[in-house]
Amino acid sequence: MPEMLMPKLSDTMEEGTILRWMKADGDMVAKGEPLVEIETDKATMTVEAPANGVLVILAQEGDTLDIGIPIAAIGEAPAPGTAPDGPAEQSVITGIPTTDDGTGHVIARAPHVSTHDADERIKASPLARNIAARADLDLAAVTGTGPGGRIVKHDVEAALGGDTPPLAPAAPTTPTAARAAPVPPQVPTSTPTSDWPAGRRTPLTKLQMTIARRMTEAHAVPDFTLERDVDTTALAAARADLRVALPEDQRPSVNDMVVRAVAIAVRERPDMASRLEGKELVVPDGVDVGVAVSIPGGLIVPVLRGADRKTVPQIAAEVRDLVRRGRAGALHLDELEGSAISATNLGMFGIDRFHAVINAPESAILAVGRAVERPVVVDGHVVVRDVMTLSLSVDHRVVYGAEAATFLGRVAELLEHPAALLV
Repeated sequence: MPEMLMPKLSDTMEEGTILRWMKADGDMVAKGEPLVEIETDKATMTVEAPANGVLVILAQEGDTLDIGIPIAAIGEAPAPGTAPDGPAEQSVITGIPTTDDGTGHVIARAPHVSTHDADERIKASPLARNIAARADLDLAAVTGTGPGGRIVKHDVEAALGGDTPPLAPAAPTTPTAARAAPVPPQVPTSTPTSDWPAGRRTPLTKLQMTIARRMTEAHAVPDFTLERDVDTTALAAARADLRVALPEDQRPSVNDMVVRAVAIAVRERPDMASRLEGKELVVPDGVDVGVAVSIPGGLIVPVLRGADRKTVPQIAAEVRDLVRRGRAGALHLDELEGSAISATNLGMFGIDRFHAVINAPESAILAVGRAVERPVVVDGHVVVRDVMTLSLSVDHRVVYGAEAATFLGRVAELLEHPAALLV
């Protein structure tokens, strides 16, 4: 019976956590069929069945196992219309402990190598865990309605809004508010509430640990940041026209047009995409732009391949697909690695400007703030224009001040003359 081992899904992955089996023990599976969701150090990945046959699950949801440890086995299906006369033949799976279920069948058991505590072994989706952690809700008190009794978002929300007083307040905008009777707004109080989660410990996910490690590594990079205000009045008008002319799935956001501008500028200036490898600066094979995406409990940077060769509508459609699949945990490893430069946008959250951390091993990242109306001087007259602030952070070992300034100037020029983005 062929074994399915914990796969190495990224170059830095050492162990993985089984989040969800998409088939039940004993089900027939087909080669290439989505089979299991595994949390790695970079993202949640869906792994496909490596062969046709009957699934024997060895590692349970919530278990964390090292690379190469068996997580399942896939055996041949019994011939139609056949049934054993006596006890079923016992399948031997090398290196896997087994127990008899009392009927003559042998059940394979995965070695218990989970590093999680009792709460972490409860079957629950990552989003459900995240909501429960923020609300200080004990998952052991929640009944799961998902596949195999898995706790999903709806179950946590129902527990927080049920008849039993929740362990955390139901008010979504004030997660540390008191559970007691409401105090009139005109009566201020500085007394700590009884629901303050003092001493609460929430284990980091593998993605969060990877982010923490990378941020620590990035802090050692000698970087600097340049800022530039860009008049985006014409850009907003061009975008409005495109949104009328294009189908819904190709209608660009401001960030899609920024990505297009960055890609064009990088194609003209390959030194901005170079990577420091030992004593050499290496230019990547293509202009692959990373797009920062917020997900529950972390951040991922899916990669738009060959962005300089794509039109604005193509970029809009592909970025939308990457974001959707990234938040669903359905991206492949090669869609999360190899970007030459990244763009990150917090304008939709009302942020005017910010400095982003370089996504190593890239040498630069562009941070985009929101566009706001400001008075500016045009041809000697004060007029109101849409203005957006761009902040370019670069690795000073690779790019110097004048080079970064001219690159940022080119991005600004393209955004201020959006017809250049549409050719």
